[in-house]
Amino acid sequence: MDCYELILSRRTVRRFKPDPIPDEVLEKMVDAARLAPSAANLQPLRYLMVTDPDIRARIFPCLRWAAYINPDGNPPPGSEPAAYIVILVDDQAGGGFYRYDVGYACENLLLAGLTFGVAGCAMLAFDPKVIVAEFDPPDHLRPDLVVALGYPDETPMAVDRSDTVKYWRDDNGRHIVPKKPLAEVMYKNGLSRD
Repeated sequence: MDCYELILSRRTVRRFKPDPIPDEVLEKMVDAARLAPSAANLQPLRYLMVTDPDIRARIFPCLRWAAYINPDGNPPPGSEPAAYIVILVDDQAGGGFYRYDVGYACENLLLAGLTFGVAGCAMLAFDPKVIVAEFDPPDHLRPDLVVALGYPDETPMAVDRSDTVKYWRDDNGRHIVPKKPLAEVMYKNGLSRD
């Protein structure tokens, strides 16, 4: 699959197979994340791999999944993530543009994962106090994003729609993600559509 097709196929997945992800695959995903662009090349991000089943079980309740379709968007029992990557921001590295770095790094991580058949769900909606209590990071490392990962047990589908941004599950339980059509979001040589 070429890069464009990989991007088109990447959707957020919230139901996973129970198969573990090899550490080597997770390390390659983190390596792809660390090589993402960084504002002023300050590289303020750190990555915490979480694979231990007991720790994963303690983290799972602090995550808030698919608000538009809660609780149907939550992974049902047996479909929980096989791993997490917690992206932490190192406040000692400086730079007020870390949010851009997090976005770049997360997308690199997810696209790299797809090459190994791994999908994920990036979440800002989590209780950072749980992460801090579990791992006791130094004060200068703040958990910013949790990426739930696993081998997908669903195939979400994007559809062109501009009447709603809310995703849903269809009658067959398939996760449907509305995306504004290209013609609505792209301009050429100015901001007029005429």
